[in-house]
Amino acid sequence: MQRRAAAIYFVFFLVIGAGAYGLLQTAEEPTITMDGEAYTAGDTVTLDDREYTVAEADSGSGELAWTNESAVLSTTIDNGSEVPVTDVRWEDQSARMEQTFEAGATVEYNGSEYEVSVNESAGAFTLTHADDASVNESYAVGDTVDYQGNEATVTSVTGDGATIVWGGPYQLVVQTEAGANPTQATFVEQRDIEAMVQADPALYDQIVEQDGVRKVTYRTNDTNVPVEEYFPDVERHTIEEGETLRYQGNETTIDAVNNESVELTRPGEVTNTISFTEGGNFTAGDEQYFAHFQDNSSVLLENTDERYHEYRAEENRIESYNERMVGLWGIAELSLLAAILLVATAFLPVRG
Repeated sequence: MQRRAAAIYFVFFLVIGAGAYGLLQTAEEPTITMDGEAYTAGDTVTLDDREYTVAEADSGSGELAWTNESAVLSTTIDNGSEVPVTDVRWEDQSARMEQTFEAGATVEYNGSEYEVSVNESAGAFTLTHADDASVNESYAVGDTVDYQGNEATVTSVTGDGATIVWGGPYQLVVQTEAGANPTQATFVEQRDIEAMVQADPALYDQIVEQDGVRKVTYRTNDTNVPVEEYFPDVERHTIEEGETLRYQGNETTIDAVNNESVELTRPGEVTNTISFTEGGNFTAGDEQYFAHFQDNSSVLLENTDERYHEYRAEENRIESYNERMVGLWGIAELSLLAAILLVATAFLPVRG
């Protein structure tokens, strides 16, 4: 009788467990379904009267970008800091040396003749030995070039040729006066006199000092000449608030001068970005928006006030489904466990 009852309950729990498991296998998990225009990377979308480009949209996250074409870019140069000669340009600049290699020309380069070819789109140029094409050197904008004993920098490459620059650097010195706010600053050329002496074939490599005066010595007649007399005056270029300066290739305004620094400004373009994630709110202009990915690469971008309630309703539907699935798994597991326990207890030996 005991085993017969156990068998009946065993079948009962198996039926319940099998039913729960069957529902688990046949139930289809809901997904968030919303209509609207979907965007992929490269598409444009207008949010709060501003046009954005979908810079990225992939696997639940992405980025919007827009370019401010009327931005004001600022650069601060600290008082006493060093400024490379490649960064600044003005008329009659003496410390800045330039050499332009014209495209297609044959030029003398470090004692040999080389042919010049340029790749404007890559911002690079190549020097090929005139007698041996296997000997060539390529340089891009920003690279350092050893030219006639100078460490030069490639500053530009155009269809017409490439320009290298060497010299300097300068030290920026703010002109301060007691009790007054400064309005001027000066670029003062910095020199490595020892290196200049060693590079000059007319001089011995050593600087001598006589009566506290530093002097250089001619090789031809051993005559000593004060350093300040032999070399030209150090270049000084003064700038003032409101003036313009060619800085890093751009026409730049000296916006403000103070005891600590000089601020330069210029018009330019700035790309601004906004990140978004699945279901997350973000701000564009004065409005709130949220993102919903329909798949790994397409995304809806909707106004939060207008449609976020739809999104939350879909999320609640999914949460409810998941809760039911957890309950069904519990029923299936408990039913199986109960069936096993019934069988095990039914076959226990009976005393007496």
